[in-house]
Amino acid sequence: MLPVLQVYAHDVPWYDGYPDDTDLLQILWCPFQHMYDDRTAPYNGIAGPWVQVRYRRSADLGDRFLTPPQPVAIGAPGYLPTPCLLRPEPVIEYPHPGALGMEFEGRVEEWERATFADPDDPEEYEPRYSWDLSTAPGWKLGGHEPWNYQGYDGPVRCGTCGSEMRFVAAIDSEEWDGGTESWAPVDFLDGNYSERRQHNEPTDVVVGNHEAMRVFVCPLSTDHPVISDLM
Repeated sequence: MLPVLQVYAHDVPWYDGYPDDTDLLQILWCPFQHMYDDRTAPYNGIAGPWVQVRYRRSADLGDRFLTPPQPVAIGAPGYLPTPCLLRPEPVIEYPHPGALGMEFEGRVEEWERATFADPDDPEEYEPRYSWDLSTAPGWKLGGHEPWNYQGYDGPVRCGTCGSEMRFVAAIDSEEWDGGTESWAPVDFLDGNYSERRQHNEPTDVVVGNHEAMRVFVCPLSTDHPVISDLM
């Protein structure tokens, strides 16, 4: 298993996902795609690496994890993260409009059409709520889970107990794209292509077709399987 993300509770005081008596979150994955024949198998690792989420007490670990281990083999170059120093920053984001109900989603579409529509074609408008206000792109811890162009598909539920899963993190191939540049620091958009790419893809992780992996855990038991998927 390769370490993908490690976050100490004292660096993210606004995140309330740590179980009692833990202060370290670790997300690890097997750097190969895993396919399952059994339909009851957890939806984890399909079209991407198989994921584990571990909450630990840092005092129990000492200095054993200062240097990430190097794998003998990997399934794809994008499954080996380039080590990065995190500087966590809280941001305000809002849920996907579909998560707030059909009435609200319709009101959002009306506002976008009235404000950002092409004068020559009122049906052509930019989804500015989704791009600029909801589900921040890039790597993130907690908050609202991202959804792709197919839209909201209801809450993700635990395959063991049926509870609504807790969104833990997004592991993204890019920090932003052409529609979500408003989330990027202004100075990160300057410079040549190589410099912009370094800011936009600092980890060199690529999952799916440059998509984002969503990671969920059951809020009732850490023994219930993790769910991960690509969006």
